[in-house]
Amino acid sequence: MAADGFVLSGCDGSVPQDRLWNCLPRPAEFSGMRPDAWGIMPNTGDIAFGEAKTAADIDTLHTRRQLGIFGRLRSRRRKSPCRLYIAVPRSAAPILDRTLVQVGLLGAKNVVRLHIPDCLVMGETP
Repeated sequence: MAADGFVLSGCDGSVPQDRLWNCLPRPAEFSGMRPDAWGIMPNTGDIAFGEAKTAADIDTLHTRRQLGIFGRLRSRRRKSPCRLYIAVPRSAAPILDRTLVQVGLLGAKNVVRLHIPDCLVMGETP
């Protein structure tokens, strides 16, 4: 998200790699769901949301509901879909594919999938 130019504006949870992000306020809730992170593009005002999932957390009702909501939010100003970044362990990519099919977001242009090497994901075993 930050690499694409979004300024991280809220973070829920602890990010071991960046202490600065841990000082940010919790993101707001949208339809009863709170994203792990959100950011804003300074020059356009576009909004992006971020979700990080362990393999065990992808194929759940809660995640399907989150992705369905965050993947369909639109910016008020430009009416374009908000970008949704989803980080999962690389080995769980097929599970994410199935989940995205179930919520109608597989292949959506606003969804950015991040396949993280399993050895870098806390709580995951290679």
